[in-house]
Amino acid sequence: MAKEKGKKHIYSIEEKSMQHEITRGKAKDAFYENFIYLIVISLLFLSAYAFIFDRKLDLNGDNAYYYVLGKALSQGEGYVNIANVNKPPNNHYPPGYPFILSLFMHISDSFAFLKLINGIFMLLSLYLLYYIFKFFKKSAKLAFVTVFFLLLNGHLLLYSTMMMSEMSFIVFSFLCLFFIQKTDFNDNVFKRPYIYLILVTLVGSYYIRSTGLALFVGLLSFLILKKYWKVALFIFIGFITLAAPWIIRGQKLGGSSYIKPLVMINPYRTELGNADFADYVNRILTNASRYITREIPSSTLPFIEVDYLSDIGYIEWVLGIPIMALIIFGLYKLGNKALIIICYIAATFGILLLWPDVWAGVRFVLPIVPLLLYALIIGIMHVLEYMFSRFSRTLQFNILFLLIVGIAFIPSIQKIHSKARSDYPDAWKNYFNAAAWLKRNNLQNSIVACRKPMLFHLNSGTFATTFKYSVDISEVMEDFRDKKIDYVVLDNLGYRQTYQYLFPAIEANQEDFEVALNLENPDTYLLKFNPNNE
Repeated sequence: MAKEKGKKHIYSIEEKSMQHEITRGKAKDAFYENFIYLIVISLLFLSAYAFIFDRKLDLNGDNAYYYVLGKALSQGEGYVNIANVNKPPNNHYPPGYPFILSLFMHISDSFAFLKLINGIFMLLSLYLLYYIFKFFKKSAKLAFVTVFFLLLNGHLLLYSTMMMSEMSFIVFSFLCLFFIQKTDFNDNVFKRPYIYLILVTLVGSYYIRSTGLALFVGLLSFLILKKYWKVALFIFIGFITLAAPWIIRGQKLGGSSYIKPLVMINPYRTELGNADFADYVNRILTNASRYITREIPSSTLPFIEVDYLSDIGYIEWVLGIPIMALIIFGLYKLGNKALIIICYIAATFGILLLWPDVWAGVRFVLPIVPLLLYALIIGIMHVLEYMFSRFSRTLQFNILFLLIVGIAFIPSIQKIHSKARSDYPDAWKNYFNAAAWLKRNNLQNSIVACRKPMLFHLNSGTFATTFKYSVDISEVMEDFRDKKIDYVVLDNLGYRQTYQYLFPAIEANQEDFEVALNLENPDTYLLKFNPNNE
């Protein structure tokens, strides 16, 4: 009997040893698998990024504003607009991304260098997303497939080469989701570091983009639905406490700059007034239609092009509805693990549907595109498995499939490459030449009224501000006097506000303006403002 017990003990040790060896072997295989996939992701991204990298400053005003705010922080002037002669404190853009810029500006403040930092953020987000997606389905191949399509996504690549907050926000928000995955909310959660990392990355996301509020609402909804009451209370109190300084600052400076446009019919046409209940209903329906037919299909499958100048067509509905159905089906097939994703996506669209419908474009949905694409791929995979079940129990994605589908993404990348290698349009070249004229003539202390003040400031070194958006000519002229404007730019950039508000005021008061510079093809005027011929 003793011998038999001894043998059993030896067998037990051998079995445990074998199990340990198998576990070690699997871990080693997983390590090499992850390593290979991440190397491939790195090489593919670096190739694509080098192909589309644009050294030029983008023509949207926001990236110039971020740069100006970052510059102010790096120079120790505070969170103020140094492009304005009065250097007013900023209350519109959250300070997170400008703060990140200010740190790297101590190394170099060149546009190209700071754009490269966003490229690094995107690469880090791809690594992060690989592990997040792998967690959901326990499939490295499926995670790699999704990341493969993300690194070829023209919209993400475009914003990775701009000085915009999207890439840093994606890193922080998905770090938060990563820590949520790692957290067991039932097992001594407050004794483990992940719960505190969740809070830090959650608040960090909010300080980078105000839409980080959607992540907070989504996480809180998730915790309540799962009945993690103590954790929900901790997250709520912690978030409010850490976000309070920015919120209080905003209230002292006149309230959130996002609320005012939200209550207006059109923030670019102030004369239309505030929205009523019927306007909000129409806004929600309009936004929902556009997201279903345009933003979601185009953001997840960038080879689908959108013409925002035309009405939504029948074909767009035919494409949009099945794509939405597949995304919803994909989330359903993910099961309980998808609850945090569903809550985050729902909270995001809850905010976006209330925004003025003139704010169209992929940019606003970009932070959740990875989640939408993953759900879409899961949905497609399960539909194909069902359709071809008689031929194969599991339909596997393979390299040939990747290459074939990846070809469809090339045109959008080629378009970004062409834009990166081309010069500015003639109207913008004249606009920047007018700015350069002021710099050449040492007029940096001048105050200039123009349509894109931040872009003008970065090229002229002058102080720059907008003109008043009012159909009342006397109000526009009074605004010039109050701001002590020295020069006014009458451009040909195509913005409606220039023709609707600025041009009529100049035309009705020609005696108050003197042509300092006239650039042709197209006509661009730099006008010296001499009120009452002073």
